[in-house]
Amino acid sequence: QKKKRGVPHIYHDYSAVPDTIGFVRKKTGGVTQPFPEKLMEMLSKETDNQGVVGWLPHGRAFIVRKPKAFTTEIMPKYFRQTKLTSFQRQLN
Repeated sequence: QKKKRGVPHIYHDYSAVPDTIGFVRKKTGGVTQPFPEKLMEMLSKETDNQGVVGWLPHGRAFIVRKPKAFTTEIMPKYFRQTKLTSFQRQLN
């Protein structure tokens, strides 16, 4: 019998581990709140709008279920742009 060779892959979910470092951002130019932070803030606060935008059941991705409502009701609260294509470009 041949032994299988390879690297063992073990998944660790660190989403519930608290931040112990206490990250402090420098205040030198650039944007005041980077896109990923704004995105997390939006997803955290818009729990009442799960029909429009929200986390998938596994919690590793989110989905925009109603693009029209997303661009008219939710995006203006958190982002300067209100075009879905601009939002999608920032995700990449």
